[in-house]
Amino acid sequence: MSPTAPAEVVTDLADPVMFTDPWPRYAALRRTAPVSRVRSKQLLRGGGGMGYLVTRYDDVLQVHTDPRLSSDLLAHTRAGSFMRFAPRVMRLLTDSMVFKDDPDHKRLRGLVNKAFTPKRVAQMSEHIEKVVHELLDEIGRRDEVDLVTDFATPLPLRVISEMMGVSQADRHDFHQWVERFTEAQADGAVALLRAMPTGRKMMRLFDRLAAERRVDPDDGLITALVRAQEDGDQLDDDEVVAMIFLLLLAGHDTTANLIGSSLVALREHPDQLERLRSEPGIVESAIEELLRFTTPVPCGASRVATEDIEIGGSVVPKGSLVLGMIISANRDETVFDRPDDLDLGRQPNRHLTFAFGAHYCLGNQLARLEARIAIPALFERFPDIRVAVPHDQLAFKPTQSLRGYRHLPVRLR
Repeated sequence: MSPTAPAEVVTDLADPVMFTDPWPRYAALRRTAPVSRVRSKQLLRGGGGMGYLVTRYDDVLQVHTDPRLSSDLLAHTRAGSFMRFAPRVMRLLTDSMVFKDDPDHKRLRGLVNKAFTPKRVAQMSEHIEKVVHELLDEIGRRDEVDLVTDFATPLPLRVISEMMGVSQADRHDFHQWVERFTEAQADGAVALLRAMPTGRKMMRLFDRLAAERRVDPDDGLITALVRAQEDGDQLDDDEVVAMIFLLLLAGHDTTANLIGSSLVALREHPDQLERLRSEPGIVESAIEELLRFTTPVPCGASRVATEDIEIGGSVVPKGSLVLGMIISANRDETVFDRPDDLDLGRQPNRHLTFAFGAHYCLGNQLARLEARIAIPALFERFPDIRVAVPHDQLAFKPTQSLRGYRHLPVRLR
């Protein structure tokens, strides 16, 4: 069969249903329009615009692995010509390894891997347990808490901050600033410009942290980034600052979303919650299934087609922006049996929550470790914990790059 033009069905990712209940919409797209048009404020072309939406598993996999789909949006879209006039925070973020192709991406990833090692993550296990139980002690003094602000966010934020050597005062400021900045990104170019003072505060913090570690090195991750070398190469000042931001953001928000969404999912599937309680050996597969089922990162970074390219039987024109919807791929019925069911023992489970290929999530091991410790501990300490408001009163964060609740009121007893 000859390739065709992508379907002219248009999905607006700002539509409230794409946050509250997107699954039927994605299922319909997989059946009838697997490559279609999309409108999103997050597409990097003047702060928003139209692109192509990819929803089937194999096609999303292609988006993450095909070298003709570039992560370097600045090199292949008109946004690049304006970036030299952009505020420093925007230039650094768009120049980070998330928006790089090889060989630049390989270079940056190699240097960061020298600092963010599996051994460093594994050594955090006892510390994570300590932080989990301290936070559970704190929230246990009340009957009702906001699980997002009182547990799910402080846990990974404390862990990644302490790994990096960020003080308690600095991490509080960072979290407030990053929330404002992330929400502004979701609201488009004008909101992002208004958030520039917040961005400048973040950059000043990161510049200071990097400078302090050069003068007074410790055993934290920032020092490791400053010192990382490979074949005589090392990160320059701006690359260190960009990496600090990337690790602090990715190192806490994704896990926080996973914890909150997992609590809701398990309370709505009491048979699976009982499995988690009664089968201790199931915890690893349980976390993999919760990663698939909740998909804390619904959409990977945008890609741009560097030539006309066939995806899923449709030809996407050169220069087009493409979104591979991980949230849809993780429910693809051709890959997952009963994809809308939560099955903590699911095997195999080839979810794409951490993306795939060269841009596979650097912090996947840390996120998995935190979830394996935190989620069972939460239900062990508070077996009757439940959501304190009707489901339709829960509000999601206004971005498709991170899926999680803004607030999650729960009753502990």
